[in-house]
Amino acid sequence: MKEKVWVIDNEILNDINFYNGFTIVEQNILEKIFNNAYFIDREIAEKDESTKQIIPYVVIKNKKNKILVVQRTKKQTEKRLHNLYSVGIGGHINPIDKNKNSELTFYNGLNRELNEELYIDELKSLEYVGLILDDSTEVSRVHLGVLFIAYVTNVNIKEKENFKELWLNETEFKDFNGEFEGWSKIALRALEVI
Repeated sequence: MKEKVWVIDNEILNDINFYNGFTIVEQNILEKIFNNAYFIDREIAEKDESTKQIIPYVVIKNKKNKILVVQRTKKQTEKRLHNLYSVGIGGHINPIDKNKNSELTFYNGLNRELNEELYIDELKSLEYVGLILDDSTEVSRVHLGVLFIAYVTNVNIKEKENFKELWLNETEFKDFNGEFEGWSKIALRALEVI
């Protein structure tokens, strides 16, 4: 069976101004995005630049104030992102996440993705940060990120074959020489880490 993913038409974003790939929008704009989302085949969504796949993108911060950084291995499914570093955990919203309330559809997907990828000891809080929209690459042109920070006591990666992990504090980011994927660069700028 083909995977279906949650998308919105680009025109829904026409009135939103992004600066360097990032913006903060009010709750009513998020609701508009979620209320206008629908499911299509991922195979179509990956090539259709008239829509954006909605992706929860969660930065994980532990009690030592360090941020989880993962490097995508060659066993990870998205070949276009192999070997790049990321500070975001997340993924596609699928029909399994569907709820009558579209906002709950989004949060069901966010929770599922976190639980698929991480063992979380304690999630203290989840804080909305803003939206990521980056038209600079083939991958990013068909996705819209909804950026959050999750404050946790501790987490571990479940998919160790897909991701290598390390934890960095803000000072260590300044000296880090790995190549971050585009969304991570945008997220780190929005969080004023780099």
